[in-house]
Amino acid sequence: SAASDVYKTRPCSRASLRELAEILAQAGDGLEANVLFFQPVDEPDNWSHTDLWETATHIPGVKVKSDLGAATASQFGAETSGHVLLYDAKGRLLFSGGITAGRGHEGDNSGHSAVVSLVQGKAHLLNSCPIFGCPVVESD
Repeated sequence: SAASDVYKTRPCSRASLRELAEILAQAGDGLEANVLFFQPVDEPDNWSHTDLWETATHIPGVKVKSDLGAATASQFGAETSGHVLLYDAKGRLLFSGGITAGRGHEGDNSGHSAVVSLVQGKAHLLNSCPIFGCPVVESD
């Protein structure tokens, strides 16, 4: 459908993936990322396997998974695409927020800087930043 085609090609998701790739490159080997793609319950299993999925699979350190009915996103309170959660090795939440400067925009931004600092073990004043994405699940 036209609505699902729009969902699959959103520039906000592309920008978030590019920022994530930069963060992982700066972080070195000590960081792994799980990237979830929304999978509607009533669509074929490969519905979420788009070019964005392919892009994510080629980022070193990324595990890509389908999120059936947004169950995992809901469990973690992620309602917007590009919502990044950073946990330490003990499972403590260090950061929750966005890593782009604006909707669909890449470049220097406070979320990216905060995540890199935290991964490198440096103290950072921010543990949350605005998320400039699209809703994970569109309301009717």
